[in-house]
Amino acid sequence: MSYLPFAILAQFLNSIAVTVDKILLTKTIPDPLIYIFYFSLMNMSLLLGIPFVKLPSTEVIMLASVSTASWIIGAYLMLRALKSGQVQRVIPVIGALTPIFLLILGFQGLTQTQIKAIAILVAGLIFLTLENLKGKINMKELFLEIFSSVFFALSYYFLSLSFLKTSFLTVLIWSRPILLPLLLSFLVVPYLRRIIASFLKTKAVVKSVPLFIFGQVSAIASELLLLFSISLANPAIVNSLQGIKYIFLIVFSLILGTKFPEVFKLKFSGYFLLTQIIGIGFITIGLYLLASTG
Repeated sequence: MSYLPFAILAQFLNSIAVTVDKILLTKTIPDPLIYIFYFSLMNMSLLLGIPFVKLPSTEVIMLASVSTASWIIGAYLMLRALKSGQVQRVIPVIGALTPIFLLILGFQGLTQTQIKAIAILVAGLIFLTLENLKGKINMKELFLEIFSSVFFALSYYFLSLSFLKTSFLTVLIWSRPILLPLLLSFLVVPYLRRIIASFLKTKAVVKSVPLFIFGQVSAIASELLLLFSISLANPAIVNSLQGIKYIFLIVFSLILGTKFPEVFKLKFSGYFLLTQIIGIGFITIGLYLLASTG
């Protein structure tokens, strides 16, 4: 079974989730921890599948738990960067760095053609983001993007190791119990409890609920498809497709830019169009190489 259709669909759904996140973080939701809480809460529903899968080994549970914990940290750092930075810069930078870190972690599992494809896809991503890299960027944002990429890479690396030992569903379900202590901390730690309570008391929460749920469902569906893709292929290959997500983000920015100009800052120029054409060309070549390898 080919991983490519699932990975591309995952990037499309993730671009929707990121677009919604940026809108809400700019206009409604004051703290990324609120996202982490509700995303974790929704993911706990997967525990209902425990009776239908076998109890894996302690090693698998540990690998899957470390993967989930690393992903949560990476997501939190990404949301913090997204809150203050441009969506057209933050997401591509993280998207370009993640497969590079994955290559460092698991280089031996790739063929020469796949390594070339990843390099071409990352090059395409760089061209797509050249214009946005000109914008104001501070060391704090860069720090958040780098370490978000590191934790995402660690998450997918440990996940791929656990998939080698048991089935996709078993890993998926047993990677979620680690979220329980995280959720309990939001109830026990006064600071975290105040964040959730203060958000629920605001009038804006009622208006933002439908959009928030839509974004979270898109994010969860994207993550499930991405995990399934990683169960079929090397995580470095799967994550090298981040450039596709950026193409979707540009389309969404064009559509929503007039309604939310303070959120989506996209300027056209001859230089911008040239970099986009070159970037998309590289991504097309990279996808072709990946597809030819199965």
